Amino acid sequence: MSKFELPANFLSFFQKGNLKITCDDLPSMNFSIQDNLRIIDVLDIPVKLSNKFGWFKQLSEAKELARSLKDQNITLVVKLQGETVLKLGKDANPKIAKIITLSNDIEISNLKQLKKLNSIF
Repeated sequence: MSKFELPANFLSFFQKGNLKITCDDLPSMNFSIQDNLRIIDVLDIPVKLSNKFGWFKQLSEAKELARSLKDQNITLVVKLQGETVLKLGKDANPKIAKIITLSNDIEISNLKQLKKLNSIF
């Protein structure tokens, strides 16, 4: 079986819609698109993911994705169980997070939830 990788910029291809992902008939993730806003809401991940990247690898990839989204006038909001954790791209307002991320395009809205999300992925 060949390895499949979804390009990080796949978010820019969609214009409108909703996608709900379930596992064993339980909601796992919702993805919605409205104009230039993309929202990923992680409700539950019933499996542990292997091949996790280190924190710095994740951060550098997030910076590249955030910059690309901003260039395309798109905002990505990442939520965990309905609570906003991160904003990347156009509408990100980094405030103090800029010290950690060294990016103007990443806003950390909830550090506690970010740690939880990071432990999943």
